[in-house]
Amino acid sequence: MKIYKNTANQNTIVLNHRTKFNVSVNFVMMIKGEINYTTFIMIDGSQQVVAHTLKYFEPFLESHGFQRIHKSSIINPTFIHKYCPKSNVVTMKNGMSMKVSRRKKSDFFLAIQSQISSSLTAIFLFFVYFHFLLNYQ
Repeated sequence: MKIYKNTANQNTIVLNHRTKFNVSVNFVMMIKGEINYTTFIMIDGSQQVVAHTLKYFEPFLESHGFQRIHKSSIINPTFIHKYCPKSNVVTMKNGMSMKVSRRKKSDFFLAIQSQISSSLTAIFLFFVYFHFLLNYQ
């Protein structure tokens, strides 16, 4: 099985090797797969179709924090607008909604929970530092 191996910058994906078209991982909102084609959807709304499967890109994207939520979609958790656990639907910041498969639900929930707890820890440390600066100058 072939998998994506990045030879350039670790934060970019080369989508077309002939034209050297690459995109930063931080600008990719979601990736949707249909049979042997993968569509990269960027934060500006542009789309790029590549003739590879999702499985080809999955190890590289997971190492950058992306989460596979369905057989046909991988998302960047930083662009999640809301998640409805009752209906298992994720809404992205661009308004697109996608269903989380029941088999991926627990992994997705753990990933989101750890992301939220690390964000809360960072916010808490910021306030502790800010409080220290105000009171002990």
